[in-house]
Amino acid sequence: MDLLEGFFKFFKTQGLTFEDGNRALLAVSGGLDSVVMVHLFKAANIPFAIAHCNFQLRGEASDTDESFVQKIALDLEVPFFIKRFETKAFAEQNGLSTQMAARNLRYSWFAEIALENGFNFISVAQHLNDSVETTLLNFVRGTGLAGLTGIKPVPASPGKGVIRPLLFASRQDILDYARIHEITWYEDSSNASDDYARNYVRHHIIPRFEELNPSFLNTAARNMVRIREAEENLNFLLDSWIKSNQIQPDGSTYAYIEKQKIIQLPAPQQALLHWLKPYGFDAEQARQISEGLDHIGFELQSEQGFRLLVDRDKILIESLEHLDLQELSLLEQPVIDIQSDDLMISLPDQTRLFLLPFDGHPSETTLHQPDSAIVNVSKLQFPLHLRHWQPGDSFQPLGMDGKSQKIQDFFTNQKLSRFDKDKVWLLFNGDGILIWVLGLRLDNRFKINTKTNKALKINWIK
Repeated sequence: MDLLEGFFKFFKTQGLTFEDGNRALLAVSGGLDSVVMVHLFKAANIPFAIAHCNFQLRGEASDTDESFVQKIALDLEVPFFIKRFETKAFAEQNGLSTQMAARNLRYSWFAEIALENGFNFISVAQHLNDSVETTLLNFVRGTGLAGLTGIKPVPASPGKGVIRPLLFASRQDILDYARIHEITWYEDSSNASDDYARNYVRHHIIPRFEELNPSFLNTAARNMVRIREAEENLNFLLDSWIKSNQIQPDGSTYAYIEKQKIIQLPAPQQALLHWLKPYGFDAEQARQISEGLDHIGFELQSEQGFRLLVDRDKILIESLEHLDLQELSLLEQPVIDIQSDDLMISLPDQTRLFLLPFDGHPSETTLHQPDSAIVNVSKLQFPLHLRHWQPGDSFQPLGMDGKSQKIQDFFTNQKLSRFDKDKVWLLFNGDGILIWVLGLRLDNRFKINTKTNKALKINWIK
């Protein structure tokens, strides 16, 4: 393979250009792959700078690598950035493995340099072997389709972020190029150790596959492309399915999908994960939800501030960030007392009740207004009490000829979600009898008629 030709082809197929002053920041360790990457950028006449991390993990060898990379930058007359990290201390403080600590440190630093100095890309020298190793490791540890697609060559948003322009080439291709062009590099001694899982796969697993198929790397590359294409198609179809089935009522802070829509899918758990992942729910939570679709009231919260509820016929998601502290207090069952001389009451959800005398005549219109209730004062016992519903609450809904109904059943008939139910206010008489389900229905026992001597109109202002 002509490595330089493949290098040019990579930028063309990925739609990456370095016109109009675009520049790349090259992550260079001093090893074979990154040093060859430097030579390719130079040969391609692409403007770049070099960044080197000294993790101080190998004593003098780490310092030797630093000096070597700095000399490359000086010889090529390109900008050079260096930083030394206390990697082991960082790993211990954050409960990370040494490898993960080094990864977090370097990518954070690279991003910082790129932002401060106007670099458009951070270029990393990962190659085909690295991508195949990643796929095999993901397969062993457990993964979805995305984990079987290898390392992505460019970021999800082209035009910025980390690029990997050597993913088309095997390590042997890179080694051959270095030998032909007499390129010098420093080999990291830790690469020869089997202490790391990746090195074990590199030294023992992939050679066995190559015994079965000498072209294993190329075959794996084609398979990863096919899996990536299948994943992209699946994601497209799932996005379309979610778009057509997710419902968000006007003015609400929640969205939902009907459970029946989920149940009828061949693989509900996968669809749930695709729907819920942007809200911060993980694969284990998607599994719990999938297996708990019959458990009405099953509830979970994500680290991103969303709560999910399995309702009677829906799966609902609500953003807790959309609720202020006063609204969250609604879930703590506040009880508000109303005295006989109160004219206005402020509720925790920023709505208000106004209590005014009523001297009009009863009619179907006045009795069934959603945001006002006209009640017979002679039936009232103060203080009245305002709270949210509790299991066991019941009343005699106006229009049901005095028949009693549980509030939970009434809510179900009104097609309210659990999230909506939790926010409904109930006005109780001093003796504990429910007077009014605010915004929904008056109790039949408190309605006025032509014989009513004194009436009170309660307006609910949202």
